[in-house]
Amino acid sequence: MEENYLDFGGITYYIDLEAFDKLLSIDGNLSPKTVIDTVETETFDAEGKLIGSEISKTTTSKNKEINIATYETLRMFLEMVLTYHDESDDTLGADRALLSTPLSFKISFNTLLKHGIIKELL
Repeated sequence: MEENYLDFGGITYYIDLEAFDKLLSIDGNLSPKTVIDTVETETFDAEGKLIGSEISKTTTSKNKEINIATYETLRMFLEMVLTYHDESDDTLGADRALLSTPLSFKISFNTLLKHGIIKELL
């Protein structure tokens, strides 16, 4: 089955969600995959003397952690690229059409391309 893609200036781009996820994730190798919560309960008698002590531990899986500053920056870059509207003619190629875009669009697009979030479909 042949897939139909839309292209821009003869190049088909896509957003690599796995690259996006990888760039956002805080490196899990630096910290354990589980969290151990320890609760110590002490029991005292009427005179205030310690008569018993109990320690309970609960082990839970650690939730995924993301770098919120990176997330917000990438979100802003994606929003800039995906919502930019211009009636430029891309029949002479994407490079020519992109020459008239504002600096904010160019920086956003280039950053997403460099980090592998926007990729060319080969």
